[in-house]
Amino acid sequence: MEAKAKAPFWKPALIYGGILAFISIFLSLVFYFLNMTTTRWTSWVSMLIGLVVIVYLMLQYRKDYLGGYASFGQIFLMAFIASLISTLLTVLYTYLLYTVIDPGLIEKIKLAAEEQILNNPRIPENMVDDILERTNERTTPAYIIRIALISGPIVNAIIALIIAAFVKKEEPVNPMA
Repeated sequence: MEAKAKAPFWKPALIYGGILAFISIFLSLVFYFLNMTTTRWTSWVSMLIGLVVIVYLMLQYRKDYLGGYASFGQIFLMAFIASLISTLLTVLYTYLLYTVIDPGLIEKIKLAAEEQILNNPRIPENMVDDILERTNERTTPAYIIRIALISGPIVNAIIALIIAAFVKKEEPVNPMA
């Protein structure tokens, strides 16, 4: 029985996390320069593209580093760590965007949220002021970053579990060996 060489982990994790972050930041900047930051569908497009990219990266990881076969755990761990690295880089970018690049962007987001709330016929009038107040409290760079740092790992873990279930490819067992 021959021992398998240990596949590199941190180098591809950093590379894949950097690729995911770059794509996320690039899309954010494209939507920013097109003045579509407050448009809801742009976040869905970004998430879909990110999902496609991470699936592709995990397939590449399996092929390039693991000889075409990977266990559920190997793919899960790589997808989770790469996504976590991407989240940290994207949070750093978000902080810079809201505090240095365009501090007025938060106000634009608040105004867009307020407009959606006021134009929503399903919200009773007696609740509008309370909802507007909570929205105003939650639309700050600190709050947005805190939520991203808390929810990011949870969402990343769920996505990594799903990706690992589809990308894993167990090595066939050779009964003659």
